[in-house]
Amino acid sequence: MLQFNSSLLFYKLTFFLLFTLYCPTWAEPFLSPDNPFIRHEIRLIIDEGSLNEIPNTWPLNLGGLSYGLSTNSIFGWKHSLLEKKIAEEKESGLGKTSSSFSVRDDRMTSRGFYSGSHSFFSSNISTSWMDDRFAVKMSLNAFYGVKKDWKNRIDEGFAIDGSYVSARLGNWSATIGKVGRWWGPGWDGSLILSTNARPIPAVSVDRRISEPFEAKWLSWIGPWSFHSFIGRMEGERTVPNPYLWGMRGEVQPTILGGLEIGFFRMMQLGGDGRPEGLSTWVDAFLSQDNTGANTGKDPYKEPGNQLAGIDIRWKPFGFPFAFYGQIVGEDEDKFLPNCLMFQYGIEAWTSIENSTLRVFAEYVDLTSYWWTGDPRTRNITYGHHIYSDGYRFRGRPLGHWGDQDSRLTSIGGLWLINNELAWGSTLRIGKLNVDGAGQSSVSNFVSTDYLSIEIFNAREYENLSMSINKSLGWENMSRGNNQNDNGLTAFLSLTRSF
Repeated sequence: MLQFNSSLLFYKLTFFLLFTLYCPTWAEPFLSPDNPFIRHEIRLIIDEGSLNEIPNTWPLNLGGLSYGLSTNSIFGWKHSLLEKKIAEEKESGLGKTSSSFSVRDDRMTSRGFYSGSHSFFSSNISTSWMDDRFAVKMSLNAFYGVKKDWKNRIDEGFAIDGSYVSARLGNWSATIGKVGRWWGPGWDGSLILSTNARPIPAVSVDRRISEPFEAKWLSWIGPWSFHSFIGRMEGERTVPNPYLWGMRGEVQPTILGGLEIGFFRMMQLGGDGRPEGLSTWVDAFLSQDNTGANTGKDPYKEPGNQLAGIDIRWKPFGFPFAFYGQIVGEDEDKFLPNCLMFQYGIEAWTSIENSTLRVFAEYVDLTSYWWTGDPRTRNITYGHHIYSDGYRFRGRPLGHWGDQDSRLTSIGGLWLINNELAWGSTLRIGKLNVDGAGQSSVSNFVSTDYLSIEIFNAREYENLSMSINKSLGWENMSRGNNQNDNGLTAFLSLTRSF
Protein backbone atom coordinates (compact mmCIF):
# COMPACT_ATOMS: atom_id res chain seq x y z
CA MET A 1 0.00 0.00 0.00
CA LEU A 2 1.24 3.52 -0.73
CA GLN A 3 2.61 5.54 2.20
CA PHE A 4 1.86 9.19 2.85
CA ASN A 5 1.77 11.69 5.72
CA SER A 6 -1.25 10.63 7.77
CA SER A 7 -1.11 13.68 10.11
CA LEU A 8 -1.18 16.11 7.20
CA LEU A 9 -4.03 14.12 5.67
CA PHE A 10 -6.01 14.30 8.91
CA TYR A 11 -5.72 18.07 9.25
CA LYS A 12 -6.59 18.70 5.60
CA LEU A 13 -9.55 16.35 5.75
CA THR A 14 -10.81 18.07 8.91
CA PHE A 15 -10.58 21.42 7.16
CA PHE A 16 -12.52 20.04 4.19
CA LEU A 17 -15.35 18.63 6.25
CA LEU A 18 -15.70 21.73 8.43
CA PHE A 19 -15.65 23.99 5.40
CA THR A 20 -18.51 22.12 3.75
CA LEU A 21 -20.79 23.02 6.66
CA TYR A 22 -20.84 26.60 5.41
CA CYS A 23 -20.83 26.16 1.62
CA PRO A 24 -24.20 26.70 -0.11
CA THR A 25 -25.03 24.53 -3.13
CA TRP A 26 -27.41 25.23 -5.99
CA ALA A 27 -28.76 23.11 -8.79
CA GLU A 28 -26.61 22.34 -11.83
CA PRO A 29 -27.51 22.42 -15.54
CA PHE A 30 -25.40 19.39 -16.55
CA LEU A 31 -25.25 15.66 -15.90
CA SER A 32 -21.67 14.48 -15.42
CA PRO A 33 -20.48 11.15 -16.89
CA ASP A 34 -20.23 9.36 -13.54
CA ASN A 35 -23.60 7.68 -12.94
CA PRO A 36 -24.37 4.64 -15.13
CA PHE A 37 -27.82 4.19 -13.57
CA ILE A 38 -29.26 7.55 -14.63
CA ARG A 39 -27.65 6.98 -18.04
CA HIS A 40 -29.47 3.63 -18.18
CA GLU A 41 -32.79 5.34 -17.37
CA ILE A 42 -32.27 8.08 -19.96
CA ARG A 43 -31.58 5.39 -22.54
CA LEU A 44 -34.82 3.62 -21.60
CA ILE A 45 -36.84 6.82 -22.03
CA ILE A 46 -35.28 7.56 -25.42
CA ASP A 47 -35.65 4.00 -26.68
CA GLU A 48 -39.32 4.01 -25.63
CA GLY A 49 -39.80 7.03 -27.92
CA SER A 50 -40.54 9.67 -25.28
CA LEU A 51 -37.42 11.76 -25.79
CA ASN A 52 -35.73 12.86 -29.02
CA GLU A 53 -32.21 13.38 -27.72
CA ILE A 54 -28.89 11.68 -28.48
CA PRO A 55 -27.26 10.78 -25.14
CA ASN A 56 -23.84 9.74 -26.42
CA THR A 57 -22.00 12.97 -25.60
CA TRP A 58 -21.45 13.74 -21.91
CA PRO A 59 -21.91 15.93 -19.96
CA LEU A 60 -25.58 16.06 -20.92
CA ASN A 61 -27.49 19.32 -20.79
CA LEU A 62 -30.46 18.97 -18.43
CA GLY A 63 -32.21 21.89 -20.10
CA GLY A 64 -32.22 20.00 -23.39
CA LEU A 65 -33.50 16.84 -21.74
CA SER A 66 -36.23 18.78 -19.94
CA TYR A 67 -37.31 20.48 -23.19
CA GLY A 68 -37.65 17.18 -25.04
CA LEU A 69 -39.21 15.11 -22.29
CA SER A 70 -42.86 14.26 -22.89
CA THR A 71 -45.46 13.72 -20.18
CA ASN A 72 -45.62 10.02 -21.07
CA SER A 73 -42.01 9.35 -20.13
CA ILE A 74 -42.66 7.14 -17.11
CA PHE A 75 -43.81 3.61 -17.87
CA GLY A 76 -44.72 2.34 -14.42
CA TRP A 77 -41.12 1.94 -13.23
CA LYS A 78 -40.33 2.40 -9.57
CA HIS A 79 -37.53 4.80 -10.44
CA SER A 80 -37.49 8.32 -11.91
CA LEU A 81 -33.93 9.56 -11.51
CA LEU A 82 -34.07 11.89 -14.51
CA GLU A 83 -37.28 13.62 -13.44
CA LYS A 84 -35.76 14.18 -10.02
CA LYS A 85 -32.68 15.80 -11.57
CA ILE A 86 -34.80 17.96 -13.87
CA ALA A 87 -36.90 19.14 -10.93
CA GLU A 88 -33.72 20.14 -9.09
CA GLU A 89 -32.37 21.89 -12.21
CA LYS A 90 -35.48 24.07 -12.44
CA GLU A 91 -34.98 25.41 -8.92
CA SER A 92 -32.82 28.43 -8.19
CA GLY A 93 -31.57 30.11 -5.07
CA LEU A 94 -30.00 28.67 -1.96
CA GLY A 95 -30.00 24.89 -1.76
CA LYS A 96 -28.44 22.11 0.26
CA THR A 97 -24.78 21.73 1.14
CA SER A 98 -23.00 18.47 0.44
CA SER A 99 -19.62 16.96 1.19
CA SER A 100 -18.12 13.68 0.07
CA PHE A 101 -15.09 11.49 0.55
CA SER A 102 -14.02 8.17 -0.93
CA VAL A 103 -11.41 5.48 -0.37
CA ARG A 104 -10.26 2.74 -2.69
CA ASP A 105 -7.34 0.37 -3.18
CA ASP A 106 -4.51 1.47 -5.45
CA ARG A 107 -5.54 -0.81 -8.35
CA MET A 108 -6.85 1.52 -11.06
CA THR A 109 -6.35 -0.52 -14.23
CA SER A 110 -9.90 -0.55 -15.63
CA ARG A 111 -12.19 2.48 -15.62
CA GLY A 112 -15.62 2.23 -17.25
CA PHE A 113 -18.47 4.71 -17.08
CA TYR A 114 -18.71 3.82 -13.40
CA SER A 115 -15.20 4.91 -12.55
CA GLY A 116 -14.87 5.86 -8.89
CA SER A 117 -11.96 7.86 -7.53
CA HIS A 118 -8.56 8.52 -9.12
CA SER A 119 -6.69 8.01 -5.81
CA PHE A 120 -6.53 5.90 -2.67
CA PHE A 121 -8.27 8.68 -0.74
CA SER A 122 -10.17 11.69 -2.07
CA SER A 123 -12.55 14.29 -0.75
CA ASN A 124 -14.65 16.92 -2.47
CA ILE A 125 -16.62 20.05 -1.74
CA SER A 126 -18.48 22.03 -4.37
CA THR A 127 -20.67 25.06 -4.54
CA SER A 128 -22.64 26.31 -7.53
CA TRP A 129 -24.97 29.06 -8.64
CA MET A 130 -27.36 29.19 -11.59
CA ASP A 131 -30.01 31.43 -13.09
CA ASP A 132 -31.81 31.28 -16.44
CA ARG A 133 -28.67 32.23 -18.39
CA PHE A 134 -25.51 31.60 -16.34
CA ALA A 135 -24.17 28.75 -14.23
CA VAL A 136 -21.07 28.63 -12.06
CA LYS A 137 -19.66 25.69 -10.12
CA MET A 138 -16.59 25.60 -7.92
CA SER A 139 -15.48 22.08 -7.08
CA LEU A 140 -12.48 21.55 -4.82
CA ASN A 141 -10.92 18.09 -4.57
CA ALA A 142 -8.11 16.55 -2.56
CA PHE A 143 -6.33 13.46 -3.89
CA TYR A 144 -4.00 11.44 -1.66
CA GLY A 145 -2.24 8.14 -2.15
CA VAL A 146 -2.13 8.45 -5.92
CA LYS A 147 -0.29 5.59 -7.58
CA LYS A 148 2.76 6.55 -9.63
CA ASP A 149 2.05 6.49 -13.32
CA TRP A 150 3.90 4.58 -16.04
CA LYS A 151 6.63 7.27 -16.14
CA ASN A 152 7.12 7.27 -12.36
CA ARG A 153 5.23 10.54 -11.86
CA ILE A 154 2.77 11.17 -9.05
CA ASP A 155 -0.08 13.65 -9.16
CA GLU A 156 -1.79 14.31 -5.85
CA GLY A 157 -2.95 17.24 -3.74
CA PHE A 158 -5.67 19.80 -4.42
CA ALA A 159 -7.46 20.11 -7.78
CA ILE A 160 -10.50 21.91 -9.16
CA ASP A 161 -11.78 19.02 -11.30
CA GLY A 162 -15.49 19.50 -11.98
CA SER A 163 -15.41 23.31 -11.84
CA TYR A 164 -16.84 25.48 -14.61
CA VAL A 165 -18.44 28.76 -15.67
CA SER A 166 -21.16 28.41 -18.31
CA ALA A 167 -23.42 30.78 -20.25
CA ARG A 168 -26.49 30.01 -22.35
CA LEU A 169 -26.55 31.66 -25.77
CA GLY A 170 -29.87 30.77 -27.35
CA ASN A 171 -29.72 27.08 -28.14
CA TRP A 172 -25.99 26.99 -27.41
CA SER A 173 -23.94 26.99 -24.25
CA ALA A 174 -20.36 28.19 -23.79
CA THR A 175 -18.35 26.78 -20.92
CA ILE A 176 -14.89 27.18 -19.46
CA GLY A 177 -13.67 24.76 -16.82
CA LYS A 178 -12.46 21.23 -16.01
CA VAL A 179 -15.34 18.86 -16.72
CA GLY A 180 -15.31 15.14 -17.44
CA ARG A 181 -16.30 14.07 -20.95
CA TRP A 182 -17.45 10.80 -22.50
CA TRP A 183 -17.97 10.46 -26.26
CA GLY A 184 -19.65 7.38 -27.63
CA PRO A 185 -22.23 4.65 -26.93
CA GLY A 186 -19.87 2.27 -25.09
CA TRP A 187 -20.49 1.30 -21.46
CA ASP A 188 -17.02 0.12 -20.43
CA GLY A 189 -14.93 2.45 -22.53
CA SER A 190 -14.67 4.90 -25.39
CA LEU A 191 -11.92 4.81 -27.99
CA ILE A 192 -11.81 8.60 -28.33
CA LEU A 193 -12.81 10.31 -25.06
CA SER A 194 -13.72 8.85 -21.68
CA THR A 195 -13.35 9.57 -17.97
CA ASN A 196 -10.32 7.28 -17.77
CA ALA A 197 -8.07 10.34 -17.39
CA ARG A 198 -8.73 13.35 -15.23
CA PRO A 199 -10.54 16.25 -16.99
CA ILE A 200 -8.56 18.72 -19.09
CA PRO A 201 -9.04 22.49 -18.55
CA ALA A 202 -10.90 23.63 -21.64
CA VAL A 203 -13.24 26.10 -23.32
CA SER A 204 -16.22 24.46 -25.01
CA VAL A 205 -19.30 25.22 -27.13
CA ASP A 206 -22.26 22.81 -27.17
CA ARG A 207 -25.70 22.68 -28.77
CA ARG A 208 -28.23 22.38 -25.96
CA ILE A 209 -31.34 20.92 -27.65
CA SER A 210 -31.06 18.46 -30.54
CA GLU A 211 -33.83 20.05 -32.60
CA PRO A 212 -33.99 18.97 -36.27
CA PHE A 213 -33.61 21.44 -39.14
CA GLU A 214 -36.80 23.21 -40.17
CA ALA A 215 -35.93 23.12 -43.89
CA LYS A 216 -37.63 20.17 -45.61
CA TRP A 217 -34.55 19.22 -47.59
CA LEU A 218 -32.60 18.84 -44.33
CA SER A 219 -35.34 17.40 -42.14
CA TRP A 220 -34.25 13.83 -42.96
CA ILE A 221 -31.16 14.40 -40.78
CA GLY A 222 -33.45 14.38 -37.75
CA PRO A 223 -32.31 15.61 -34.33
CA TRP A 224 -28.69 16.78 -34.41
CA SER A 225 -26.09 18.22 -32.06
CA PHE A 226 -22.58 19.63 -32.20
CA HIS A 227 -19.89 19.93 -29.55
CA SER A 228 -16.39 21.38 -29.61
CA PHE A 229 -13.72 22.22 -27.04
CA ILE A 230 -10.14 23.48 -26.92
CA GLY A 231 -8.10 22.46 -23.90
CA ARG A 232 -4.51 22.64 -22.73
CA MET A 233 -2.63 19.60 -21.51
CA GLU A 234 -0.14 19.38 -18.65
CA GLY A 235 3.43 20.69 -18.63
CA GLU A 236 5.09 17.47 -17.42
CA ARG A 237 5.50 16.09 -20.94
CA THR A 238 8.24 15.79 -23.56
CA VAL A 239 6.40 18.59 -25.40
CA PRO A 240 4.93 20.63 -22.53
CA ASN A 241 1.48 22.24 -22.62
CA PRO A 242 0.14 21.18 -26.03
CA TYR A 243 -3.41 22.07 -27.05
CA LEU A 244 -6.19 19.55 -27.56
CA TRP A 245 -8.98 20.49 -29.98
CA GLY A 246 -11.99 18.22 -30.14
CA MET A 247 -15.12 18.31 -32.32
CA ARG A 248 -18.14 16.02 -32.39
CA GLY A 249 -21.38 16.04 -34.36
CA GLU A 250 -24.34 13.69 -33.97
CA VAL A 251 -27.43 12.95 -36.03
CA GLN A 252 -30.48 10.73 -35.67
CA PRO A 253 -31.56 10.30 -39.32
CA THR A 254 -35.20 9.64 -40.05
CA ILE A 255 -34.40 7.28 -42.94
CA LEU A 256 -33.83 4.40 -40.48
CA GLY A 257 -35.59 4.31 -37.14
CA GLY A 258 -33.48 3.82 -34.03
CA LEU A 259 -30.21 4.85 -35.72
CA GLU A 260 -27.75 7.28 -34.08
CA ILE A 261 -24.52 8.34 -35.78
CA GLY A 262 -21.68 10.34 -34.28
CA PHE A 263 -18.71 11.90 -36.12
CA PHE A 264 -15.70 13.15 -34.19
CA ARG A 265 -12.21 14.45 -34.54
CA MET A 266 -9.42 15.19 -32.07
CA MET A 267 -6.32 17.32 -32.74
CA GLN A 268 -3.24 17.57 -30.52
CA LEU A 269 -1.07 20.50 -31.58
CA GLY A 270 1.26 23.26 -30.43
CA GLY A 271 3.02 23.19 -27.08
CA ASP A 272 6.26 24.69 -25.83
CA GLY A 273 8.79 24.87 -28.65
CA ARG A 274 6.18 23.97 -31.29
CA PRO A 275 4.47 26.34 -33.77
CA GLU A 276 1.10 27.63 -32.49
CA GLY A 277 0.22 30.35 -34.99
CA LEU A 278 -2.99 30.63 -37.00
CA SER A 279 -1.47 28.77 -39.96
CA THR A 280 -0.78 25.78 -37.69
CA TRP A 281 -4.43 25.63 -36.61
CA VAL A 282 -5.62 26.01 -40.21
CA ASP A 283 -3.27 23.26 -41.46
CA ALA A 284 -4.43 20.97 -38.66
CA PHE A 285 -8.09 21.61 -39.47
CA LEU A 286 -7.44 20.93 -43.18
CA SER A 287 -5.51 17.71 -42.32
CA GLN A 288 -2.25 19.09 -43.74
CA ASP A 289 -0.23 17.37 -41.07
CA ASN A 290 1.41 14.20 -42.37
CA THR A 291 5.19 14.38 -42.63
CA GLY A 292 6.30 13.30 -46.10
CA ALA A 293 2.76 13.48 -47.49
CA ASN A 294 1.75 17.12 -47.26
CA THR A 295 4.30 18.85 -44.99
CA GLY A 296 7.54 17.83 -46.68
CA LYS A 297 10.24 16.07 -44.68
CA ASP A 298 10.42 18.59 -41.84
CA PRO A 299 8.62 17.35 -38.67
CA TYR A 300 8.62 20.91 -37.34
CA LYS A 301 6.14 21.83 -40.09
CA GLU A 302 3.78 19.07 -38.98
CA PRO A 303 0.98 20.69 -36.92
CA GLY A 304 0.49 17.73 -34.61
CA ASN A 305 -1.33 14.51 -33.86
CA GLN A 306 -4.88 13.69 -34.97
CA LEU A 307 -7.51 11.03 -34.37
CA ALA A 308 -10.90 10.83 -36.04
CA GLY A 309 -13.72 8.38 -36.47
CA ILE A 310 -17.37 7.47 -36.23
CA ASP A 311 -19.67 5.67 -33.81
CA ILE A 312 -23.06 4.11 -34.47
CA ARG A 313 -25.88 2.80 -32.32
CA TRP A 314 -28.91 1.09 -33.85
CA LYS A 315 -32.03 -0.16 -32.09
CA PRO A 316 -33.74 -2.25 -34.79
CA PHE A 317 -37.50 -2.21 -35.36
CA GLY A 318 -38.57 -1.45 -31.80
CA PHE A 319 -36.89 -4.49 -30.25
CA PRO A 320 -35.48 -4.11 -26.70
CA PHE A 321 -31.85 -4.43 -27.78
CA ALA A 322 -29.32 -2.37 -29.72
CA PHE A 323 -26.04 -2.81 -31.55
CA TYR A 324 -23.31 -0.22 -31.19
CA GLY A 325 -19.76 0.32 -32.32
CA GLN A 326 -16.97 2.82 -32.71
CA ILE A 327 -14.10 3.12 -35.19
CA VAL A 328 -11.18 5.49 -34.69
CA GLY A 329 -8.31 6.22 -37.05
CA GLU A 330 -4.83 7.26 -35.89
CA ASP A 331 -3.86 8.45 -39.36
CA GLU A 332 -5.48 9.91 -42.48
CA ASP A 333 -5.47 9.04 -46.16
CA LYS A 334 -7.40 11.08 -48.72
CA PHE A 335 -9.28 12.79 -45.86
CA LEU A 336 -10.48 9.45 -44.45
CA PRO A 337 -9.42 7.89 -41.13
CA ASN A 338 -6.77 5.20 -41.46
CA CYS A 339 -4.79 2.99 -39.06
CA LEU A 340 -8.01 1.85 -37.39
CA MET A 341 -9.00 0.54 -33.94
CA PHE A 342 -12.43 -0.89 -33.19
CA GLN A 343 -15.09 -1.29 -30.54
CA TYR A 344 -18.21 -3.47 -30.96
CA GLY A 345 -21.08 -3.97 -28.55
CA ILE A 346 -24.60 -5.21 -27.98
CA GLU A 347 -26.98 -4.25 -25.18
CA ALA A 348 -30.45 -5.38 -24.14
CA TRP A 349 -32.93 -4.24 -21.49
CA THR A 350 -36.13 -5.32 -19.81
CA SER A 351 -38.40 -4.66 -16.83
CA ILE A 352 -38.54 -7.00 -13.83
CA GLU A 353 -41.44 -6.31 -11.48
CA ASN A 354 -41.23 -2.56 -12.14
CA SER A 355 -37.46 -2.45 -11.77
CA THR A 356 -35.32 -2.30 -14.93
CA LEU A 357 -32.34 -4.33 -16.08
CA ARG A 358 -29.72 -3.72 -18.77
CA VAL A 359 -27.00 -6.12 -19.89
CA PHE A 360 -24.21 -5.43 -22.36
CA ALA A 361 -21.23 -7.10 -23.98
CA GLU A 362 -18.52 -5.20 -25.81
CA TYR A 363 -15.20 -5.99 -27.42
CA VAL A 364 -12.34 -3.60 -28.09
CA ASP A 365 -9.31 -4.05 -30.35
CA LEU A 366 -6.68 -1.36 -29.83
CA THR A 367 -4.20 -2.72 -32.34
CA SER A 368 -3.98 -0.97 -35.73
CA TYR A 369 -5.48 -1.95 -39.08
CA TRP A 370 -4.90 -0.08 -42.33
CA TRP A 371 -7.47 -0.18 -45.09
CA THR A 372 -4.60 0.78 -47.42
CA GLY A 373 -2.81 -2.47 -46.56
CA ASP A 374 0.05 -1.06 -44.47
CA PRO A 375 1.65 -4.03 -42.63
CA ARG A 376 2.27 -2.10 -39.37
CA THR A 377 -0.25 -3.12 -36.71
CA ARG A 378 1.50 -2.55 -33.36
CA ASN A 379 2.85 0.32 -31.24
CA ILE A 380 0.83 3.03 -33.00
CA THR A 381 -2.44 3.50 -31.08
CA TYR A 382 -2.45 6.56 -28.79
CA GLY A 383 1.20 7.24 -29.70
CA HIS A 384 2.98 9.87 -31.79
CA HIS A 385 6.54 10.53 -32.94
CA ILE A 386 6.44 14.21 -31.85
CA TYR A 387 4.18 13.97 -28.79
CA SER A 388 5.90 10.91 -27.34
CA ASP A 389 3.63 10.93 -24.25
CA GLY A 390 0.89 10.26 -26.77
CA TYR A 391 -2.84 10.74 -26.48
CA ARG A 392 -2.67 10.68 -22.69
CA PHE A 393 -3.24 13.18 -19.90
CA ARG A 394 -1.57 12.91 -16.50
CA GLY A 395 -0.47 9.38 -17.24
CA ARG A 396 -3.72 7.85 -18.52
CA PRO A 397 -5.21 7.57 -22.04
CA LEU A 398 -7.95 10.03 -22.89
CA GLY A 399 -9.65 7.20 -24.74
CA HIS A 400 -9.99 3.57 -23.68
CA TRP A 401 -8.42 2.47 -20.39
CA GLY A 402 -6.87 -0.58 -22.10
CA ASP A 403 -4.32 1.66 -23.85
CA GLN A 404 -2.12 0.66 -26.79
CA ASP A 405 -2.43 -2.73 -28.51
CA SER A 406 -4.91 -4.31 -26.07
CA ARG A 407 -7.78 -6.68 -26.89
CA LEU A 408 -10.51 -6.92 -24.28
CA THR A 409 -14.02 -8.25 -23.78
CA SER A 410 -16.35 -6.72 -21.19
CA ILE A 411 -19.68 -8.16 -20.03
CA GLY A 412 -21.81 -6.19 -17.60
CA GLY A 413 -25.23 -5.45 -16.22
CA LEU A 414 -27.16 -2.68 -14.46
CA TRP A 415 -30.19 -3.31 -12.26
CA LEU A 416 -32.09 -0.18 -11.20
CA ILE A 417 -34.62 -1.11 -8.53
CA ASN A 418 -35.89 2.29 -7.39
CA ASN A 419 -34.63 5.81 -6.77
CA GLU A 420 -32.70 4.62 -3.74
CA LEU A 421 -31.17 1.30 -4.77
CA ALA A 422 -29.20 0.04 -7.79
CA TRP A 423 -26.71 -2.73 -8.52
CA GLY A 424 -24.20 -3.33 -11.29
CA SER A 425 -21.46 -5.75 -12.29
CA THR A 426 -18.72 -5.97 -14.93
CA LEU A 427 -16.49 -8.87 -16.01
CA ARG A 428 -13.42 -7.98 -18.07
CA ILE A 429 -11.03 -10.40 -19.74
CA GLY A 430 -8.35 -10.08 -22.41
CA LYS A 431 -4.76 -9.15 -23.07
CA LEU A 432 -3.07 -5.81 -22.47
CA ASN A 433 -0.31 -4.74 -24.89
CA VAL A 434 -0.50 -7.97 -26.86
CA ASP A 435 3.05 -7.88 -28.29
CA GLY A 436 4.69 -6.54 -25.11
CA ALA A 437 6.86 -4.15 -27.13
CA GLY A 438 5.31 -0.69 -26.91
CA GLN A 439 4.49 2.01 -24.39
CA SER A 440 1.39 1.46 -22.29
CA SER A 441 0.14 3.11 -19.13
CA VAL A 442 -1.25 -0.21 -17.87
CA SER A 443 1.28 -2.69 -19.28
CA ASN A 444 4.43 -0.82 -20.26
CA PHE A 445 6.78 -2.84 -22.52
CA VAL A 446 5.28 -6.13 -21.34
CA SER A 447 2.29 -8.26 -22.37
CA THR A 448 -0.32 -8.93 -19.67
CA ASP A 449 -3.21 -11.37 -19.42
CA TYR A 450 -5.97 -9.44 -17.69
CA LEU A 451 -9.00 -10.63 -15.73
CA SER A 452 -11.23 -8.65 -13.39
CA ILE A 453 -14.71 -8.86 -11.95
CA GLU A 454 -16.46 -6.05 -10.11
CA ILE A 455 -19.81 -5.75 -8.35
CA PHE A 456 -20.94 -2.24 -7.44
CA ASN A 457 -23.88 -0.75 -5.61
CA ALA A 458 -25.44 2.70 -5.28
CA ARG A 459 -27.71 3.41 -2.33
CA GLU A 460 -29.61 6.62 -1.53
CA TYR A 461 -30.92 7.35 1.94
CA GLU A 462 -33.27 10.24 1.20
CA ASN A 463 -34.44 10.52 4.81
CA LEU A 464 -30.81 10.98 5.90
CA SER A 465 -29.77 13.09 2.88
CA MET A 466 -26.99 10.61 2.28
CA SER A 467 -25.74 8.44 -0.59
CA ILE A 468 -23.25 5.59 -0.50
CA ASN A 469 -21.49 4.05 -3.51
CA LYS A 470 -19.37 0.95 -3.10
CA SER A 471 -17.79 -1.81 -5.12
CA LEU A 472 -15.94 -5.04 -4.47
CA GLY A 473 -14.07 -7.16 -6.96
CA TRP A 474 -11.02 -9.17 -7.96
CA GLU A 475 -8.27 -8.33 -10.44
CA ASN A 476 -5.58 -10.59 -11.86
CA MET A 477 -2.70 -9.41 -14.06
CA SER A 478 -0.39 -12.13 -15.35
CA ARG A 479 2.58 -10.54 -17.09
CA GLY A 480 4.84 -12.05 -19.70
CA ASN A 481 7.85 -11.88 -17.37
CA ASN A 482 6.22 -14.49 -15.07
CA GLN A 483 5.05 -11.88 -12.59
CA ASN A 484 1.51 -12.16 -11.26
CA ASP A 485 -0.29 -9.29 -9.60
CA ASN A 486 -3.69 -10.16 -8.18
CA GLY A 487 -5.92 -9.23 -5.29
CA LEU A 488 -9.14 -7.67 -4.12
CA THR A 489 -10.37 -4.35 -5.47
CA ALA A 490 -12.67 -2.15 -3.40
CA PHE A 491 -14.19 1.32 -3.45
CA LEU A 492 -16.34 3.26 -0.97
CA SER A 493 -17.78 6.76 -1.40
CA LEU A 494 -19.96 8.64 1.06
CA THR A 495 -21.87 11.85 0.22
CA ARG A 496 -23.89 13.78 2.79
CA SER A 497 -26.15 16.78 2.19
CA PHE A 498 -26.87 19.38 4.88
